[in-house]
Amino acid sequence: MTDQHQQKAADALAELRRRIDGVDSELVALLAKRQRCVEEVIEIKRTAQLPARIPARIDEVLAHIRKLAVAADVEPDLAVAVWREMIEQFIAFEERQI
Repeated sequence: MTDQHQQKAADALAELRRRIDGVDSELVALLAKRQRCVEEVIEIKRTAQLPARIPARIDEVLAHIRKLAVAADVEPDLAVAVWREMIEQFIAFEERQI
């Protein structure tokens, strides 16, 4: 590969990395928005003395995410794995708050 080709590749990678960084910023903002919703859920669960972990709800969310991933042409197993981890982290957060 010539120096010119390497420079074009480096420039293209730099631009893609900037775009990825922008997407990451959006994802963190959305994660914060989701956490605000979870904080409201915590108040309701605390008052109603409900557990943080509700297995039927977890199954419902993961099934919904799988359908959304398929529709968006995203690897469904990847999406479910990401959501499963996020759910576990939020459940731990809920348990600490409740």
